[in-house]
Amino acid sequence: MLRKGDVFAGYTIRRVLGQGGMGVVYLARHPRLPRLTALKLLSRELSADEEIRLRFEREADLVAQLEHPNIVNVYDRGTDDDQLWISMQFVAGTDVATADVNVLTPGRAVQIVAETATALDFAHASGVLHRDVKPANILLAKPPIGRPERVVLTDFGIAAVRDSETTLTSAGTITATLAYAAPEHLAGAPLDHRCDQYSLACTLFWMLTGSVPFPGPSPGAVIQAHLSKPIPPLRSLRPDLPATLDAVLARATAKRVESRFASCAEFAHAARAALFAAPGPWHQQQQYTAAGVVLRARESYPQAPGRHTPAQPYRNAPPPTTPAQPHPQVRPTTPAQPHPHVQPTTPAQPHPHAPRPSAGGPTIPPPRRGSTRPGTIDFPGGRNHPGYIVPPQQRRPP
Repeated sequence: MLRKGDVFAGYTIRRVLGQGGMGVVYLARHPRLPRLTALKLLSRELSADEEIRLRFEREADLVAQLEHPNIVNVYDRGTDDDQLWISMQFVAGTDVATADVNVLTPGRAVQIVAETATALDFAHASGVLHRDVKPANILLAKPPIGRPERVVLTDFGIAAVRDSETTLTSAGTITATLAYAAPEHLAGAPLDHRCDQYSLACTLFWMLTGSVPFPGPSPGAVIQAHLSKPIPPLRSLRPDLPATLDAVLARATAKRVESRFASCAEFAHAARAALFAAPGPWHQQQQYTAAGVVLRARESYPQAPGRHTPAQPYRNAPPPTTPAQPHPQVRPTTPAQPHPHVQPTTPAQPHPHAPRPSAGGPTIPPPRRGSTRPGTIDFPGGRNHPGYIVPPQQRRPP
């Protein structure tokens, strides 16, 4: 175990970030760049195992090919003093396993699942299965001021290449965490991308209830429950959640792989739709942006007694007014009648000496008086007007 200030492979150790079955992860300073990294060291006891060494090295090779904002980045790997190490992106924040489920709202839980689903689908499209999706492997990056929270999937230590002919797990050895493992994984059957969907659904169950789906007294009981029992309904632990969400989780954790959703993103979309289809005390309103799913939550609780609602008027509001009624002694007026001695006017008749309009052809517009100089008549168009008469002084001799 390294201590603060020790130097390993050029990295200066700061503190321990986590410890698992395969090794220890340290927070370390890069030897040449001014940044902090997560330095993962394989334990010396396992370094002698050739199979584990290959699995550890392959984790770096696999994750280095997955450039995605929701997948942790791998910077470098190597061997120092016969001990394997991987330098990865340091994500400042916490993981879902340490989150307080009493504070974690259902809307935020579905949001975390949705971002994790995008990372898993991206890995599946590259032919990589995670095979160990659980709350401890989902990191919640501490957001900068004014930026949304970012979800990062990590620990591809037991990831496998889909449809590969070789396997790096010993016969009869279960490498996945039992509480979130898919039945086909526990049974040793061939795996595809839907095994990660099963584990993601079990993770959502834990975030919503604070309990794993099958909390058996022994590993054998847990394995048997995954293989034969359906997932318990959420409403048995959270009666405030909609019943439609139970149907979504039941499909994502179906024992038959063919009965599950086609992708993790489709499962996350169905979970979100089921959660927000029926508003309740836990209901949140969310908005999403194209750059990433940005959560803007607003809790809405039942109205307190006496508070204003659309169906209830204000307490001190005046009574509603009725349309004004006419005075009883005022008679309605009738339309005014014409005077008996006034004869109706007839349309004005044209002057008897006025030129009559021609039967056909365009109508000659009348001239405009006084438009050029006093005492003259101006024809529109000047000499081109049909009614224009050439003055005698301008006439040409025949």
